[in-house]
Amino acid sequence: MGHWDALRLEQVVGNLLTNAMKYGAGKPVEVTLDGDATRVRLQVRDHGIGIAEEDRARIFERFERAVSVRHYGGFGLGLWIVREIVQALGGGIDVASAPEQGSTFTVTLPRSGAPMH
Repeated sequence: MGHWDALRLEQVVGNLLTNAMKYGAGKPVEVTLDGDATRVRLQVRDHGIGIAEEDRARIFERFERAVSVRHYGGFGLGLWIVREIVQALGGGIDVASAPEQGSTFTVTLPRSGAPMH
């Protein structure tokens, strides 16, 4: 249980799953959810093309991508939207990846929701 905007959280999960299926080379996608008394951690892992180290930070920027538009399409907004929503909910996102080894996106959110301003 946590206090989050359900529609925004649905958008985060949907975007991460869409990316995992798009870049996962047709292999299974793994989704895990765990946490403790104060935080929840969601992980989405694919076993696809992976992301080079030099591209990992950049993929969270608007209109950025680690692959050719010609081969994969899209606008380069999905992960930017995910990061914006996760940060607005008081959390963070990270990626662990290597070329041809797949990618694991980890979202961490406080159970109490975004801090009050």
